[in-house]
Amino acid sequence: MKKRFFALLMVAAMILATLASCSTPGGSSSSDGDKVFRYAVNTEPTTFDPTKGNSIGDNEIQHAITEGLTRNTGGEVTPGIAESWDISDDGTVYTFHLRDANWSDGEPITAGDFVYSWQRLVDPDVGSPYSWFLDTIAVKNAAAVEAGEKDPSELGIKAIDDKTLEVTLDQPITVLLSALGMQSNLCPLRQDIVEQYGNEFAATADKNVYSGPFVLTSTENNVYVFEKNPEFWDADNIKLDRVELNYIEKPDTALAMYENGELDYVRLENAVVENYKDNDDYGVYLNGNVDYCYINPDSDNKVFGNKNFRLALNYALNRVEYNQLANSGLYNPYNALCFPGLSGKDGKTYGETYDVDSYAYPIEGDVDQAKDYLNKAMEELGIADPSDIEIEFVTTDNESNKKIAEVLQEQWQNALGIKVNIRQVTYADIYGEVYPKFDYEIGYAGWGPDFDDPTTYLNLFRSDINWYTPYGNADFDAKLDAAQAEVEDANARMDLLNEAEQILIEDGAWVPLQARNQSYLLSPKMKDVTFYSFSINIDWAYADVAE
Repeated sequence: MKKRFFALLMVAAMILATLASCSTPGGSSSSDGDKVFRYAVNTEPTTFDPTKGNSIGDNEIQHAITEGLTRNTGGEVTPGIAESWDISDDGTVYTFHLRDANWSDGEPITAGDFVYSWQRLVDPDVGSPYSWFLDTIAVKNAAAVEAGEKDPSELGIKAIDDKTLEVTLDQPITVLLSALGMQSNLCPLRQDIVEQYGNEFAATADKNVYSGPFVLTSTENNVYVFEKNPEFWDADNIKLDRVELNYIEKPDTALAMYENGELDYVRLENAVVENYKDNDDYGVYLNGNVDYCYINPDSDNKVFGNKNFRLALNYALNRVEYNQLANSGLYNPYNALCFPGLSGKDGKTYGETYDVDSYAYPIEGDVDQAKDYLNKAMEELGIADPSDIEIEFVTTDNESNKKIAEVLQEQWQNALGIKVNIRQVTYADIYGEVYPKFDYEIGYAGWGPDFDDPTTYLNLFRSDINWYTPYGNADFDAKLDAAQAEVEDANARMDLLNEAEQILIEDGAWVPLQARNQSYLLSPKMKDVTFYSFSINIDWAYADVAE
C-alpha cells in the first residue's frame, strides 16, 4: 500500500472550503439580512451535555457553543478563554491565565468552572463515556479518580484564583494545547446550572448556559438552531448570525434540499459522488476515520477467542475489492489501525514513517494463508468442518452499512466456507447498548481521532479502557506504558507506539477495513468553513457568508 493515496489527500484534510458552484446551491442570507448557515446530518446528537458526549457529531456541535482554554481551528491552536499560559521547565505543569470572559447569561467564567468540569468528567458517579480521556492526556491522578481510588478533588487541576488555573501532568505531552482546543468535555461548566437541572441539564436549549461563539436556542422538530452569543469574548469576529442544523435521516432527502436551495452544505453518500464530482461546489477531505470490525473475544461464540480464527478473518479479506464493492472505490482500503495522516517522526506523517505493508495484513488478502489459519483454529477448537462455524455480524440499519455487511459476509463465506449472519440495529442501540455492553460477536464500527497522536487509536484496545471491546493483551499494555514513560526521545516513543500497533495486528485483535474520505457539496456563498481530520470534521464557528 505504501503512501499511494495519502500524499494526494492530506492537503484536503485541513482545507478551508471556499468553493464556487455550477449546481443550484442554497443562499445563505435570510430575508432580514442575517447571515445564516444551514446544513444537515443523518445521525442525531446523543446529548447536549458536554461531559457525556461520545461522538464527533456531538463534539462538532459543542465546539460552537463552548470555549476551551484554547481553540483549535483546523489544526491552528489559538488562545481561548486562556489568553496566555506558562509551562514548567519539565513540561508537567501548565499555568493558564484567563481573560475576562462571560457565560451567555453574563456571569463571569472562572478557573473554578474548569475545575468543576474536569472533576465531573472523571467522577465515576457521573458515568461519562469519555472519563478515560484525562488519563490519555496524562492529567495527574486521572486514572485513579476514574477508578474510584481517589477523590475528584485530587485530580491534577486547581484554581489558584478566579483567573489562574493550574494543570499538573504525570509527564510531558505534546498534544495538550491542541486537545484543549478540540475536546468540548474539557470546556468549563457552571456547577449551579448543572445542579439546578440535575438529570435534565442540557436536555433542552434553555437548560444550559454557553461559553462559546453561539448559543443553542431551539431543538424543536429535528432542527437545532444556534444564534450568535453576544457575550462571547471574541464576538466581534463571529460573522454568522444563525446556524440551522437539520437532522435528516435519509441522505437523498438532504441532497434534494441542497439542490432546492434549502441547505448550504450536505455530505454525499458514495453511491452518488460520481454524479457530482465534476461540480465546482464538490469537495472531499480525509476525515481521519479508520473503519474496522470490532471482535469480542469473550463472546459465547468460542471461535472469536481463538487467535488463529481472528487471523483467518483478516487474511480472507480482499480490502481493495471490498472497498470497490462496498464504497464505490471512494474510500482508501487500509490494513492497520493508526491513521497514516498522523504526525510521525522528523516532520513526516505516520504513514511516511512506517511501511505499514511490511507488517500489516495483505491489502488484497491471502486466501490460502487464511485457510491455513482457519484449519489451525478448527483443530484447536475441535471443529470438523468450516460449515459448522456460524458467526453473527452486527451493524447499524442504514443502507450503506447494510451494503458493507453484505460484502464482508460474501467474502468470508466464499473464502472460508463459514456462515455469516447479519444483525442490524439502530445507531442509538449499537453505541448505547450493543457495543458498551459487549452484546455482539463481531461488528462494524470505526474511530475518528481525538487528537494528532497514535494513542488516540491505540488506547481503545488497552485492557483498562476496553472501548467497545473486552480485548486485552498484557504485552500491548506494557508497550503503551513504555511509550508513556519515554519523555526524552520523541522518536523512540513513536517507535514504541508502532510496535504496540504491530502487537494488535499479530494478535488479530480487530479487522481493519478502510480510511475514510468524506465527499460533500458546499454553497459558494460560504466562506471559511473548515474541514479537519481530528476530533472535528466540520467547523463553522468562524465561517462567513459572501456578500
